[in-house]
This record gives sequence, structure tokens and C-alpha cells, in this order.
Amino acid sequence: MVILIQCSSFAVIPLYLHISLKGAGARAPPSLQSSAQTAARRSSEDASRRASKAAKRAQVKVFVEETFKKGVKGLIAEFKSMKRMNDFTKMTEFVAQNAEGRNRYKDVGCLDNDRVIIRIGPVSYIHANYVSSPTNPKRFICTQAPLPKTCPDFWYMVVQEKSVAILMLCNFIEQNAKKCAEYFPVEEERPLTFDGGVCVVLKKQEPFPFPFETRIRILVRTLEVSVPGQPMHTCMHYHWQDWPDRGVPDADLAPIVLLARLKENTAPIIVHCSAGIGRTGSIVLIQHAMELLHLPAPLLEISTYLIELRKQRNNSIQTEHQYLYIHQVLLLYLKKTKYLDESVTPYLEAFTRDYISATKGF
Repeated sequence: MVILIQCSSFAVIPLYLHISLKGAGARAPPSLQSSAQTAARRSSEDASRRASKAAKRAQVKVFVEETFKKGVKGLIAEFKSMKRMNDFTKMTEFVAQNAEGRNRYKDVGCLDNDRVIIRIGPVSYIHANYVSSPTNPKRFICTQAPLPKTCPDFWYMVVQEKSVAILMLCNFIEQNAKKCAEYFPVEEERPLTFDGGVCVVLKKQEPFPFPFETRIRILVRTLEVSVPGQPMHTCMHYHWQDWPDRGVPDADLAPIVLLARLKENTAPIIVHCSAGIGRTGSIVLIQHAMELLHLPAPLLEISTYLIELRKQRNNSIQTEHQYLYIHQVLLLYLKKTKYLDESVTPYLEAFTRDYISATKGF
């Protein structure tokens, strides 16, 4: 974009100024100095804004160009080409625990590498993996929804890792099927206790305060957790209540606003849906992209980051609709924050139409 600035060709200086300026070291009056300084400052600020805008667009160039070039159909084909599989030779503890009933799904494996090991409780195993981000080697713990048998293990993990944020992306029952055990109380000041003396108390709950209109519903709970031999632990529980299983919610900036609230956390953010790979993986990849934008670092194709994520949390992202959702949310954010040049608006509008059509009913 070229910006033209039109200025007057000359200024008239009164006669007395010509006389006074003849002396060595003479200066223009303060009013002229101030005007010149203001003009110089504005010019510098304009140049800085142009440079910043150019840097932003260069930073996201690969992601934007590849996303629009592939389009919705191309991204669906790309996702389907990245086959999900279980290499059980890399999941020895997961296989061993199948007989113990500590895995929610026998076809959703848990890799030995990056597996969370509980060291303060009676059981060391939990279906959970540490997952890194560009700024934190343990930004997340991705885990399955607790089973009745594993609720105490879940809370031992929370306390051990000193996690102060839990993201729950599912409901207890979805499509008439049990997807998560009741691992926290839903009534204030009525403790929920588990075997071994583990106790959880709900102190308060309130809707997430979105700064814009959205249909997304997230309930924020403050929980106090007690496990034997450890100090009382307080954490925040963010329950996303309307993200459908294997589907997608409305695509807006809700996940980015939610993650921004947690950006100062240094302890692992615990994320789960039912299996702990689909909706969970979507949130993780959005956060990965957001951190790259703030480094700054180039934002590449999402497939690059998905391949790396699956090396830590096996089979992350379950459906092409979730894969598309990540792209749509990021494009909306880039538009909102001026990373996108206005010239690409027609491409964004076309992509959005195709996205809505492809995800309708999911």
C-alpha cells in the first residue's frame, strides 16, 4: 500500500526572524521547533507502523498462502493423508494398564515418551502426556477424561504438577454415552471425596467473561483439592460446555481469549476432552500458533505442527472438521489483528463460506 503525503511548498518567515537568524547559533522560535519535532515524530511513527505491518504479514506469509492455495478441500485431503495409527511397541505401559481398567479407550494409546508419571500417589500410571509449546517444554498435559477408577489419580497429578488451570472440553454425557466421570462437585461447599482421602470442594462458579458476543459457553470454577501428604491446592477449572464430540463449536475468537487468560501460567495447563486427543489437540495447536506469533517466528503450515504434536500425544486431532476449525480460528485472529492485507479479503470470505459448508451439522 502506498501512502502519499502532501505538504506545502514553503513557509513565510517574518523579517525579524531573518535578522535574528544571522547570529551564530541562532534557533527558530519554540513554536516552529515544536511543529518540526511533531512532524518528525509522526513520520517516524508512520514508518514504524508500516514496518510492523510488513513484518506481521511476512511472519504469516507461508500459513496464509498455503491455506488459501489448498482451500477447504485441499486441507481435508491433507488431513486424511496423515494417517492415525497406534504403535503399541511405543506404548508398553498403556498396554499393561488395559487389564487394570485405567484406559478409557483401548484404541487410543498413550506413548511411553512424555508420559506423566505420578510420584506422590499410590498409582503411578495415568493416561496423560506432557506436550510442549514454542515457549514451554511442558506447556500442557493432555489427558483422557477421568474414569471412576482414575479420579484420585487425576487429582494427584494436578497437585504434583502444581497445575492451576484445567480445561474440560467435554460433558459428562454426550450423545447418550458416558464420556467423563464426575471428578469434581457441581454444588458449592459440598465436598466430593474419593478413595484414599482425596477431596475436592467447589468454592465458586461463574460464566467466563468474554469481551464480545459469542454463543460459546464456558463455566469457570474455583476448586480446592486435598490429597494425603500434600498442602491444600487451589486451581481454576474451565468447562467448555458446548463443544460437540468429534465436531466443532462456532468458529470465533473464544479459544484465543480463553488461552490468553492462561498465558502467564508456568505450570502445565491440563486439558482433556473424552479421549484427550481431538478437541484437546485443537486447543493445543491454536496455542502453538499464538506463541509463534508473539515470539516472533514464522507461522508455517499447521500440518508441520500436527506431526510434531502426534509425537507427544498420539493421534491428536481426530477429524478433518477439527483440522479446519484450527485454520478458520487462526485466520479470523489474523484478520482482527491486521496480519492480513485487505487484498486477501475475498480469499478469506471464500474460505469461510467453504468452511461453513464443510462443517455444517458437525
